[in-house]
Amino acid sequence: MKKLRAIFYYLTTGVAIGFLTCLLLLFNVNYEMMVSQQLVMFIFTAFGLILGIAYTNINRYVFFALEAAIALIALIGGKTQSLIYIVKEFVMYHGPVKNIFIPTIVVVVVINLINIYIVLTQKKYQKFYTREERKAMKEEEVKLSDLREEKTAEEIAEIKHTRKIQRIIALIILGVLLGLYFFVPSIKAKTNEAFSTISKLDTDVVVAYLRSYGKQAAVVSFVLMILQSIAAPIPAFLITLSNAAIFGWVKGAMLSWSSAMAGAALCFFLARALGRDAVEKLTSKGAMESVDVFFERYGKYAILICRLLPFVSFDFVSYGAGLTNMGFWPFFIATGIGQLPATIVYSYVGGTLTGGAQKLFLGLLTLFALSIMIGIAKKVYNDKQKKKGGKVVE
Repeated sequence: MKKLRAIFYYLTTGVAIGFLTCLLLLFNVNYEMMVSQQLVMFIFTAFGLILGIAYTNINRYVFFALEAAIALIALIGGKTQSLIYIVKEFVMYHGPVKNIFIPTIVVVVVINLINIYIVLTQKKYQKFYTREERKAMKEEEVKLSDLREEKTAEEIAEIKHTRKIQRIIALIILGVLLGLYFFVPSIKAKTNEAFSTISKLDTDVVVAYLRSYGKQAAVVSFVLMILQSIAAPIPAFLITLSNAAIFGWVKGAMLSWSSAMAGAALCFFLARALGRDAVEKLTSKGAMESVDVFFERYGKYAILICRLLPFVSFDFVSYGAGLTNMGFWPFFIATGIGQLPATIVYSYVGGTLTGGAQKLFLGLLTLFALSIMIGIAKKVYNDKQKKKGGKVVE
């Protein structure tokens, strides 16, 4: 019951965010507006549903604040009538607008009544903790060492020997790659050009860049995806969209999925070979600690869920899994299954949408990526403040 309440509340909140975004877009109408409205609504509705599945704690007044903002913007901008048109486009109704006016009002009233009930009865289903109580619960959380099975001395020695060999191989590979970058001018120039191109966050620029390599475009795309996986300087979905535009959405999806799988496997290997200190330098200490226990407790199921969520960093998932006792094949299979839906969706969008609609989709995905980066930056800042004994950002 608690989970269903959260799903409904966040789903309706996601729809409200979609309406608000569409309303703001109406101030800059273009010929692809109707396509953009549908795209925005569906993306934010899915985002709201994902929030509902992921969380059970409800921010009690977010929905009503969003609804008030929608009404206020509509009144001030003279776009009240446009809200009905947005509903018409969202439900893909092809009849007269007047036919859906009354049903829309009824649905809005019903949603508000349900959400009012959810908010008024929230304390019955959720317990609210003070700051001191949350701090005490944090200290009592399960530690990673509590979940791991104890191993014999022989097993520990064998693991250490295997990890030592893996570490040597990883260091040799990294040394060769760094040597090529710093001592071969042509490789350094091409690498810098690749990152400079991708950092512009423009699919047209990326597509033109990849096409400039002719028959080698697929190879270059594959390498870029792996580089993205290691240090995450570029968004993976940008490469996925570009692959679809060049090779078609089916072949593009196959290329993106296989290269992302290779990148995930490499991250897993690096984490296992180099250990926590090296991984924390590539990411952050706080970010990795936040996923350790989750992965150790739920294993491949955690990998599968994280791969399905678009706002969870794929790189952190792969590194985090490599630091646990999870086997490679359970990780690899869960990654492949979980990563497939998002790859297909991004590839289909990249291969079919054009112009403003594609830019909008890219903008929304970039927004999700930026939210992840902000969270990472906050973790890094908090890590540094803890070491200095300073104030932690809430």
